[in-house]
Amino acid sequence: MDNQFIDLEYQRTKIVRYLDSLDDEERRRAFRAMDLAEEQHAGQFRSSGISYIIHPIRVALILVEELGIDDNDLLCAGFLHDVIEDGVLTVTRLNNLFGPEVSRIVEKLTRYKSVGESEEEKLENKKRKAQEISKADENVRIIKLCDVLDNARSNNFIPETSLDFHKIFRWKEETKSYLPIAEKTNQRIYELLNQLE
Repeated sequence: MDNQFIDLEYQRTKIVRYLDSLDDEERRRAFRAMDLAEEQHAGQFRSSGISYIIHPIRVALILVEELGIDDNDLLCAGFLHDVIEDGVLTVTRLNNLFGPEVSRIVEKLTRYKSVGESEEEKLENKKRKAQEISKADENVRIIKLCDVLDNARSNNFIPETSLDFHKIFRWKEETKSYLPIAEKTNQRIYELLNQLE
């Protein structure tokens, strides 16, 4: 994997090129989703130190480039999948802006955090969320799997100086736990996850 993976401008250019190929209404809607994600994640950074918005952009790119999925609701949900969990947006507001399917997918993906959640509680809550995802419909599972794939690929770019560096092994184990979900959801994403080291 090369440095283009963590180059925000490169990733943004790729997704804009795709969005520009959409019809007018779908293009406007997808750009609104990307802009809202950027607004909600402003000031947030990945463990690699890169601006957080690169993650939802790459999730959207996995959907359209690697899986060949061109559903506009899924594209918007890909951009917005973390905005309730990490931003200040409500499900109602998301529904008003993007409709019931996008808000439903994003809500199903949202892991509500407890105040003062310990690392052990966080791990247990993540396991519970993975079980919920495994029982969810295909649209929810596909966005989560794109999220997991991008997160797993990102591990290679976390510097040893990051406070999260020691979590990489646990994250790799979490990724493996999604393989059965991927296998029943989409053969291509199963192959992509299975190829990770």
